[in-house]
Amino acid sequence: MGCHSPHLQTDVGEPLTEENLAILLRKYGKVVTCVCFMGGDNSPDAIQQLARYLNTQTTFSVKVGWYSGRKELPEGFALKDFHYIKLGAYIESLGGLKSSLTNQRLYRIENGEMVNITHLLQRSISPV
Repeated sequence: MGCHSPHLQTDVGEPLTEENLAILLRKYGKVVTCVCFMGGDNSPDAIQQLARYLNTQTTFSVKVGWYSGRKELPEGFALKDFHYIKLGAYIESLGGLKSSLTNQRLYRIENGEMVNITHLLQRSISPV
């Protein structure tokens, strides 16, 4: 297994806090339409808290996503704070969400339910 964006695994930058999110939203304004958390698998409660903040802040309305390498969401994880969730570790030989071979799944959250929309991103892979 691997990571599609290994450079994002390094510990650089500032901690992601509600205050730092507010600064980014004010700085970039309505250009920001979605905030997607990548990783955070070891701290799902922190991801949940930041998503909740984004849904209650009043600077701008944004959609919220989480790209997780987990196979499934942690027990008790609240979907109401998210618009999109991607689950599954990146396995290079299977490809990402565009590959019909991928193990990853992208879900849109509708009425508190996870609706699999992975097929909307995929293209057919011809056998070799």
